Amino acid sequence: MADGGEDDEVPGRVEDILCKRRVKEIMCQPCLSKGTKTVADTFCSTCNEFQCIDCSDVHNMLTVFTSHKLLNVKEANATRCDKHQKVLDLFCEDENKLCCSTCAIVDHRKCHSVVEVEKIARKMTSPSSSLEEILQEAKENAEDIARDIITSKYQLAKDVKEVQVKVRRMRDKVMRMFDDLEVSIVKRAKSLQKETLGNLEMKQSESKKQLANVTAYLETIQSIYKNGTPMQKFIARTEDLKKTGDDSRETFITGIDFLPDGKLVAVDHYNKKILVYNEELEKVGSYQLSYTPQSVVTVSEDEVAITSGKEYIKDILRVSKANENKFS
Repeated sequence: MADGGEDDEVPGRVEDILCKRRVKEIMCQPCLSKGTKTVADTFCSTCNEFQCIDCSDVHNMLTVFTSHKLLNVKEANATRCDKHQKVLDLFCEDENKLCCSTCAIVDHRKCHSVVEVEKIARKMTSPSSSLEEILQEAKENAEDIARDIITSKYQLAKDVKEVQVKVRRMRDKVMRMFDDLEVSIVKRAKSLQKETLGNLEMKQSESKKQLANVTAYLETIQSIYKNGTPMQKFIARTEDLKKTGDDSRETFITGIDFLPDGKLVAVDHYNKKILVYNEELEKVGSYQLSYTPQSVVTVSEDEVAITSGKEYIKDILRVSKANENKFS
């Protein structure tokens, strides 16, 4: 801390600011209480004392002083009132507030103690409160804050660890769900595979049977065309009968017979018809039935009997010789 001014200087005395435009050196009150003269740089309106730089730094180091209002020495002595534009050279101890002469008369006339700042500086030879007590309190507060920080760090680490544990549990739960889902899907897939394979094997077996039947039928047809009787060859040609223009489905002949004049009479199972073909297998007559025919048998020169799957003889129809395209 630096030494004060000359010996004849009075601590806290302020020369005429308006005339000389400078302020006499004011001493630091905490330093004076220790027997040291140090020029004051600031004025704390909360502590009611002038302080040097070193003493006022306590306000910046400890949170307990953060609410204190610090003023430059020149500001404390030369700051003008916003309301009356006069120097704030008075201090109201009742309201703990700097004021000008007009403020003292108008706003502080009921107050008991309004004194000059300079007089306060002279009287303040010791701190208004024990600095040691303030520092001790600040130390305890700092220790409490340090303990709170340690506790917070410990709690934070604990919370992070708990989050990690919860995430791992969630992950394990999700993985178990996926494992169970995999088992279920594989089980269903295998069941579907078994069912599908069964259907495919059944179709394959049927296809093999059909292939064997077709092969045997083809061999039979080839044998008939090569070694069969004329009637066998003729009957074999019925597979060449084509679908007629007014039929909705392919022709499926389930029964044939011959009329005495050589014409072929056949029943179409799918299209529910009886058909008449000439010797060239050209259709020369037809009759629409109301039921599904199974077979046909010639019973006279111009009559045929038709059977169905439910009854032996369903109808007896006469082939008209006058008009070969009609039945009666």
